[in-house]
Amino acid sequence: MPATQLERIVSRFEVQPNGCWHHPSVPTAKGYAQTKYGWPVAKSTLIHRLSWMHYKGEIPDGMVIDHLCHNPAECEGGNNCPHRRCVNPEHLALVTEAENSHKTVRVFEYRKQCVNGHDVENVVQTSTGRKYCSVCNKLSKEESYSRLKNDPDFKARRARNMRNLRARKKVS
Repeated sequence: MPATQLERIVSRFEVQPNGCWHHPSVPTAKGYAQTKYGWPVAKSTLIHRLSWMHYKGEIPDGMVIDHLCHNPAECEGGNNCPHRRCVNPEHLALVTEAENSHKTVRVFEYRKQCVNGHDVENVVQTSTGRKYCSVCNKLSKEESYSRLKNDPDFKARRARNMRNLRARKKVS
């Protein structure tokens, strides 16, 4: 009996010394294992999601897969986190997006610096619980503005938007 596409993907899992399983594919820029999956149109799919589907069942809408093997005390997370490649179903859990985001926010508790090397005192938390480095945020805004301020199209769009805003205020 021919193996299904999912069975062929699962058959390539490699057990690591730490108990994680990896797929030999090249990780994405964010560090996850990914492959093309589906018929008749194959789409890029994260392999830890396929592992869950194969061993545990469907993933309900609004739910995501969390990597339980990630320990923020040992690993800062981010795109270079080796746990993102793990596809071992015993290391995965079905959680809401909010639960997964909350776990990500806790990683900052263990960090001494942001990913660009700024001290952790610069980390700001929004009302929604999202944390970011205020120095990185400021530098990003300054870079965007410096790139745009000499762009004639930007100046014209900005002037047009200001005229439209003044016109709407007069109407209301």
